[in-house]
Amino acid sequence: MKQPELGQKVLELRKEKGLTQEELVEKCNINVRTLQRIESGEVNPRSFTIKLIFNALDYDTTENLTKETNQLKVNLDNFVEKIHRQIQNINYMKNSKLFFYNYFLATGIIWFLCALSIITFNLNFKIREIILTIIIPLAFSIFLQITKTDKVQNSKEEEN
Repeated sequence: MKQPELGQKVLELRKEKGLTQEELVEKCNINVRTLQRIESGEVNPRSFTIKLIFNALDYDTTENLTKETNQLKVNLDNFVEKIHRQIQNINYMKNSKLFFYNYFLATGIIWFLCALSIITFNLNFKIREIILTIIIPLAFSIFLQITKTDKVQNSKEEEN
């Protein structure tokens, strides 16, 4: 534990025990000004001084260190989970980008071919043909997305 958390902890424990600063310094045989500076976070005390103060306050450092370590592990697990979710979100966005890329590429190709056939063969497209020029690229993009998803799932199954 570092300052200012250490000073806050000493102050909190001292008040829980109902001790004044003078009473605590008598128990641990240190200067009252030293305790004041520790509680205010002005100094980083030596480990020996910290042990004296915690012993005088009946504070078990090993038990509380275990609690703090467990809390750090929980925080680390939460952090890792958050990063994992962000990576999944990025992958989802990449898949969406690929889907729209394929859709607009296929749409562009089909519309180009339609325009070419209109000019070359002097055709007149009806609403049915126009709708097909939108549906076919959509079906193509969905097909690519599904086959890509199947390939990813198969590779994950092979890894396991």
